Amino acid sequence: MNRLTQILLDIVLLKNAGQIVRNRAQRTQAWFTSIKPFSWEAMLMLSLFSWFVYLLLQGIYAKQFVSIFAWSFLIISSDWAFLGQQAQVPLLGFKFQQGAWITAAILCVALLSNDFILTQWQTALTAWPIFAALFAAYPQFLRPGLRWGLPGAAGRQDLVLLVLVHCLIACWFQFHFLIQGRLADYPYLLNNSFEDSLFVTRIRLNSDRAVGENTASRQAATLLTTAEATIRQALTGKNWSEAYSWLSDIKSLQPDLNQQVMKAVYDEQPEGHLWQMTADVGRNAISSSSLDLILTARWLGASSRPEGYALRQRCLVSETSLPNPDSFAQMQQTGFQLTCQAPVEV
Repeated sequence: MNRLTQILLDIVLLKNAGQIVRNRAQRTQAWFTSIKPFSWEAMLMLSLFSWFVYLLLQGIYAKQFVSIFAWSFLIISSDWAFLGQQAQVPLLGFKFQQGAWITAAILCVALLSNDFILTQWQTALTAWPIFAALFAAYPQFLRPGLRWGLPGAAGRQDLVLLVLVHCLIACWFQFHFLIQGRLADYPYLLNNSFEDSLFVTRIRLNSDRAVGENTASRQAATLLTTAEATIRQALTGKNWSEAYSWLSDIKSLQPDLNQQVMKAVYDEQPEGHLWQMTADVGRNAISSSSLDLILTARWLGASSRPEGYALRQRCLVSETSLPNPDSFAQMQQTGFQLTCQAPVEV
């Protein structure tokens, strides 16, 4: 392509670009001039103007005050624009008022952004179908001349069905958040079987197939490991007689031991109150100079297993000589050795 051709092409493109810009400006001007003072377009323009003023302001309270008008005009504009329109779901043939859902979504965002009534997005999502039902229902009461009137028998029946369906959707949203909250507070519940449940189904990807299958075993094993570490720490620096005396009195120390273990594993998580840690000490059947320490973690909460769930760890506390004694007195003393087996389900 020579230079002359390039110059001519640039001139043509600039000319066409200018024409396109002029046509777009004319269409925009025609659209503005065609807007009626009492229309949804006018409400939309007022909303845009309010948002423009919102961006210019600096004070927090002033911005919040202007945003109320901006959201109000936008809600009125959206509801007015979609009034009486219905959308149809493909294949199902189900019709619904999409404008009510759009306007309700805008209202939820407005309330959530201003931290008024709705302060969490979970609550906003649950309230969304309720607001949609209100926006879909109130046109049934409108009469020509902006008068109000009760709908007929068929209209009242439709309103009842409309409200019930939207309330059902809201209940399912709330039920979803309730289940997720319970699972977050009580992870053990993931280990239960949901085969007999009428409303909860376990969905897992191939890569996550093992996730949640051994949740109870992991939780109980963590409790037992923490209990073992706590006991080891409490016995640190003690000789055999002192360790024997401490272990013999472990029943009275059990509440404090249980509290330390739960605080270390769960901190303030509610599930910690539904686990019970027990420690039992007895003479070893084989060696009279050894003690059997049995740690048990038992689940006290709801479970799909009628017999409940418990994990037990057996430890052997045996008498040994002190390693590297520093004095003759220490040579006369004996220490201890704590050996624990792998936890088993009981």
